[in-house]
Amino acid sequence: MKAALKTKFNIRDTKKYYSDINTRALNGMEIITFNAMKDKEEVSHINKLYVDFLLDNLHFTPVVEHDEELQIFTIALNEIDMYGEGKSKEEAAEDLLKSIQEYINIYYNKLDLYTKVDPISKQLYMLKLARCNEDKEKIRETIGVSHAY
Repeated sequence: MKAALKTKFNIRDTKKYYSDINTRALNGMEIITFNAMKDKEEVSHINKLYVDFLLDNLHFTPVVEHDEELQIFTIALNEIDMYGEGKSKEEAAEDLLKSIQEYINIYYNKLDLYTKVDPISKQLYMLKLARCNEDKEKIRETIGVSHAY
């Protein structure tokens, strides 16, 4: 590679130097690829361990409420504007998990829309959930809703 300290490449040069860029990213550098034809279209090549560390420090805070009049529990995840309801905490958790699984599929099928309207924080929480690969137990653990409900 011509410029050992170069950290920003257009798409053409990224393809040309991909092996070197990948090695540099694995060794701790952030390398950015930009689209020369579209302003502000950039992606980072970064060691996955760094992303893992950042997402591991992103926590959901489930809010559990009980409506005495209706005799239902609600578990809300304000981070992604979702909730589940049920006659017990476990039913509410199951409803929430089902909703999350359905929403992940909708979200990623219409990603171009959601990335334009959702704040970055919600996009990161959705990325964290998508990394669960639709595994219900991993999602349950990720959102902090234990079977103790």
